[in-house]
Amino acid sequence: MGHTSHGRQQRRRALLAIPIALVCALSAATAGTLPAYAAAAEETSIGMRFNDGLDSRLSATAFRDAARTVGYTGTSYTAGRSADNAWTDGLDSGVFALFGHSNGGIFQTDEGPSDDQDPILAAGRTQDLLPLYPNLRFFTEYLPYADVDDMRLLILAGCYTAQSGQLGNFNEVAVSRGIDSAISFSGLVMYPATTYGTSASTTNYSGNYFWSRFSYHATTGVSVSTALARARTDLVTKEGSAGGWDRYVIRGAAAAPGSVKLKPAGEGEPLNSRPVATPQFTTTAALTPVSTTTTQGPDGEPLTTVETAEGVEYRSATDGSLVDLVGTPTTSGDVRLGTEETRATAQQFVQRNVTRWDGKWELAAEEPVSHLEGDALTLMTWRTVGDDGHAGARQVTVEIDRRTGAVTYLSTAQGEAAGKASAFKVDRNEAIHAARAAIGDDRGTATAEADTWNADRWTVTVDRGLTGRPGAEIPDVERLEIDARTGDVLSRTKS
Repeated sequence: MGHTSHGRQQRRRALLAIPIALVCALSAATAGTLPAYAAAAEETSIGMRFNDGLDSRLSATAFRDAARTVGYTGTSYTAGRSADNAWTDGLDSGVFALFGHSNGGIFQTDEGPSDDQDPILAAGRTQDLLPLYPNLRFFTEYLPYADVDDMRLLILAGCYTAQSGQLGNFNEVAVSRGIDSAISFSGLVMYPATTYGTSASTTNYSGNYFWSRFSYHATTGVSVSTALARARTDLVTKEGSAGGWDRYVIRGAAAAPGSVKLKPAGEGEPLNSRPVATPQFTTTAALTPVSTTTTQGPDGEPLTTVETAEGVEYRSATDGSLVDLVGTPTTSGDVRLGTEETRATAQQFVQRNVTRWDGKWELAAEEPVSHLEGDALTLMTWRTVGDDGHAGARQVTVEIDRRTGAVTYLSTAQGEAAGKASAFKVDRNEAIHAARAAIGDDRGTATAEADTWNADRWTVTVDRGLTGRPGAEIPDVERLEIDARTGDVLSRTKS
């Protein structure tokens, strides 16, 4: 049975009299054997437009609306939140979502008159029983399996939140405090960058689009793992880039934190189940459908969504072409596939399942990735290449389990410029100059990449390093899309 906020706070006051060591001993004995309960039915999301332009307000409100749809009392704060208030929000919420500036072990919830006064919600370390200075609160202040054990889902939607920092590691703290599922990110992630007075409704791109799509998928009843996978497909389909949001990491105190769903569990209902790893399969035709529904694609178009007995879920367009699929990787055992065998297995799968694949696509990325603890995945991305050598407007991404050879993620995406001739009148140096002029920067390290997803464009990245107070420094990276025909700024995003 769930606990009310009032009941949790009463219980917390009582537990303050119990030595911390005893609380930890009790939680260690009961972890993994807790009974099913109804999650606290409150949701809190925090986002804002920061002084440097990063604008995550739409992410917070979209997630709030999704939470309300499935039964939570949803509240979003879009003008900043003090560290004390944010900490209390977590204490009272069954679902808690932070969108904005972050780094390993820290999340900025508002801005002060100076970097030293920015409110920070940090992971905390075992020795951090009380905040080190004002405007800082720790997750480690929550009593283990007492204060936030009703928290079903924690979203830490910012840069490097899956990594350790000077002020701790969010994922380790989430597990130790009994949070069922925590979503974090292993690298840079990008949000829209705006000017003062910009309406939040006009910022539905980059990270805001990703979270609006995740919020939609979460309301359809799929797990957080599937919702994240589909949101990344939708973002690439729209913009040709995942903006770092494909590097999600899922941890938590539940037996299978990736299979947790947004909908609150009813009384006596299990929180989640431990899914069986996806076996190797050659085509979607070899799978056994158990349910077929219609969902909305990135532009609102109808997609056929199929759940199979093998644990694979996939979406296809009205012409029958595969949009994406999601499976479950193994999390233990020996890795048996080497680099060449992994690549060959992945390419054979793509040849069998992706329309318009002709073998002339270029392998644009090949690297190990991890989303769940213990998985062993390799990501491969192929892009078409134009006659001018620039990346084209079609992309296929595969993640393959190196233990079994099973594909656990596949997406096929196409931009509006597919099949169109390109014309890059603006060269690389001119694109960088235009980007620097737009943001008033002449010191950050700048790079530029060309592609033709929805238009001929240069994506210019300007990296200024870290800013903020010691122990709470934030990556300062900005990306601009520059029209390769005119030199105009098409979009602007921030880390």
